[in-house]
Amino acid sequence: MERTVATTLDRKMARRGVVTHDPPVLDLVAERLRGFLAARVEGDFRLERLRRLPGGASKEQFVFDLDWTRDGAPRHDRMVLRMDPPASMVETARSREFEALRAAHGTLPVPEVFWTTENPDDLGSPALICELVTGVASPAEGSKTASGLGTTYGPRLRPVLAEQFVRHIAALHRLEWEECALPSFDQPAAGTTEALDWRLAAIDRAWAEDSFEPHPTVTLTRDWLWRHRPAVDHVSLLHGDYRNGNFLFDEADGRITAILDWELTYLGDRHHDLAYAMMEGWGYRDGSTGEFYCSALVTRADLIAEYERLSGLSVDPARLDYYMVLNMYWAVVALIATGPRNAAERMTHLDVMQNFLAGLGFYNNDLLNQVVGPEER
Repeated sequence: MERTVATTLDRKMARRGVVTHDPPVLDLVAERLRGFLAARVEGDFRLERLRRLPGGASKEQFVFDLDWTRDGAPRHDRMVLRMDPPASMVETARSREFEALRAAHGTLPVPEVFWTTENPDDLGSPALICELVTGVASPAEGSKTASGLGTTYGPRLRPVLAEQFVRHIAALHRLEWEECALPSFDQPAAGTTEALDWRLAAIDRAWAEDSFEPHPTVTLTRDWLWRHRPAVDHVSLLHGDYRNGNFLFDEADGRITAILDWELTYLGDRHHDLAYAMMEGWGYRDGSTGEFYCSALVTRADLIAEYERLSGLSVDPARLDYYMVLNMYWAVVALIATGPRNAAERMTHLDVMQNFLAGLGFYNNDLLNQVVGPEER
């Protein structure tokens, strides 16, 4: 698997049974943050209004004001501090998220990133600091659900957001990532299965280390995925978690203001992101017509047609089907194994939610039985 991914999983296992989660004390967070900034900001600065920020399905988040100087010019910024708990349902390196956001900035609406650290001595845990972007994740009258599940947008916002949703993912997949600084990413070769091999190895390892007991569906799916893996024809920078609930927008005009939650980013096949956005668990089915909207925004046919037009990249139905299985496999591992394991080991601040989300994992497990089970039998 990729080197930084392996290092992150090694770090998780080194903490298991040794470290449990204690909610960060705000005064201690402020003290560490001031020390961290003092070593990185030129001249004097003022840190104010530090408070906990709600939201997010895996990270501790805080928001604060910073008056500081950058490149000789005074600035005032509202910033977000994202910190890792001892273990996360999405166990990744903050450096990868930082580099992907920096690469996408200017092409996609993403927060500007300022600093990151993998050293827990700096802030108490690996962390990232970025700008705070305003917007909402769901309409004011919409339902509020765990991790954005079931987010819908209504007839006014849906077409406005759908156009941007497809345009942004097309732009990301055409991004010339080779010209970006991505030292935390291993770079797979086009025409090979390297990117897929590394991803599968990481998911397999997470199941081996986090599951409470074997499961035949997981075994069948793992074997099926390794036997049928397709080569990657065009290597793209992927978001990894591209769906409803993971972007902010201005409710008044429907403009997407920020695409968030890049923890699962990697270099790989565009079909991975596309299939993820199409997953049944994120979608919405119109009660009167029965029409299914991927990520509650756009039909599958329209998503494919508009994506191909905007990106100039083809969409292969067979590879979409493969990556749909891969995404369901990841969901089962993360939601049935990793999340509940973190809660049982007291390594997360979201133990109730991570146990709750196991229900979605078993839903995906049932879908895998229907897709992979008959073929394997």
